[in-house]
Amino acid sequence: MRSFGFKVVPADPDNKSGVPIAVAGQIMVDVQRIITDIGCMIVRLELRIQNEIPGKLIRKFDLTIGGDTDSGLTSGPTKGNDDALETAIDALCATLDFLGKGAVGTWMTDTFEDDRSRAIIARDLVELSDHLKGYALEYGPDEQQGRFEGLDREKILPYTVMNNEVSAAVGVITRDPVKRNHWNITNDEYVEPLTFDRNIVPTDIPSFASAGPVIVIGIVNRGEKGHILSIDKVSGCYTIPELKFHRITSSDGDRILLNPIVAKTGYDPETDMWSLDNDILGIHVSKPSWDECIVAFHEYAIFLFENYVDSEGSFEGEEKEIQEYLLSLLPA
Repeated sequence: MRSFGFKVVPADPDNKSGVPIAVAGQIMVDVQRIITDIGCMIVRLELRIQNEIPGKLIRKFDLTIGGDTDSGLTSGPTKGNDDALETAIDALCATLDFLGKGAVGTWMTDTFEDDRSRAIIARDLVELSDHLKGYALEYGPDEQQGRFEGLDREKILPYTVMNNEVSAAVGVITRDPVKRNHWNITNDEYVEPLTFDRNIVPTDIPSFASAGPVIVIGIVNRGEKGHILSIDKVSGCYTIPELKFHRITSSDGDRILLNPIVAKTGYDPETDMWSLDNDILGIHVSKPSWDECIVAFHEYAIFLFENYVDSEGSFEGEEKEIQEYLLSLLPA
């Protein structure tokens, strides 16, 4: 991973009085918050996490002070566990490059496609800009530092409000046991209410409920930490027999893939257990929630990469086939 630096300096080059610790500290906190929120968006979209992002994945986006440079705050994850963090920092640097010039255009919607994440990140950027009054943030890789002194606050404020855009959620649909003609969705221990839009024929809904894991398209309402509270105006419902992961991420490692790892999805209503399987790699995980299943699948995949690719060991038979298959998934 490249080394990135973040450093607060006076906006006026003739100001030799330095930067108060309180100011520098607050701005570094702002930088950390933005990177974490961008990282959480990446994890949610790439892994299809449905509710709260697990803490061990959030910590992947922590920065460190010091390291092997003298340019202030730096990124210092372990080797092999840095692709997700670098992606988040790259997105932040590109955003500061663009918004720092006074333009907004469609940058926020193009770069941060999730409505809720976009609003959170926009608020982070406004706070950073407000705290920079009289100061500037030097940022980016050591060989190409940028400079950010603030943004056009009025242009970015509209993005701090969620627009209740249509999005997708995963779960199984169940009939409400008490309310007649009411339906719920669940992907963990909680059951959340679900309403359908006018385009959905009521007689089709029981078939959705018997289909097992499905993706529903509607207005997904979330709590403060991201847990699904309800889904309104569902306009589409589709089965998901398999998932394709183009990024494998766990608390211990990252892999960006040229060819995806495919996971077969499953749900057993009798045991209330979710499952993800990949027969080629011998991955078979079963958990009581969708998110736990996703996390376990990725942890197993990272374990395989570490043991069959990173170790550079010599294998034979089935193990040799697994090694060759994993290598075929990676960029040359």
